[in-house]
Amino acid sequence: MLGAFKDTVLVPASVDLAPGEVCLLYSDGITEAFGGPTGKEMYGAQRLKAALAGCAGMPAAALVERLEQISTDWLGGDVQDDRALLAVQARPAR
Repeated sequence: MLGAFKDTVLVPASVDLAPGEVCLLYSDGITEAFGGPTGKEMYGAQRLKAALAGCAGMPAAALVERLEQISTDWLGGDVQDDRALLAVQARPAR
């Protein structure tokens, strides 16, 4: 929704990543996805954090693919809010 409102204020930020480190950006459609065994449970930040920990050492593309798979499985075939994932990875040390 960036730019949807005239009075939107954006503040630049910088993040320094160590070699090989990943910065993951995600939409609320990931954490607010309802599914699981009952179909009524929110995925939440804690599950995302646990899933992300299981992806340690993966390249950014594989990490996003894995998290997309996990969130799709959580939904159990139900269609919900948009889900977006963007991973930026610093180059590995030489």
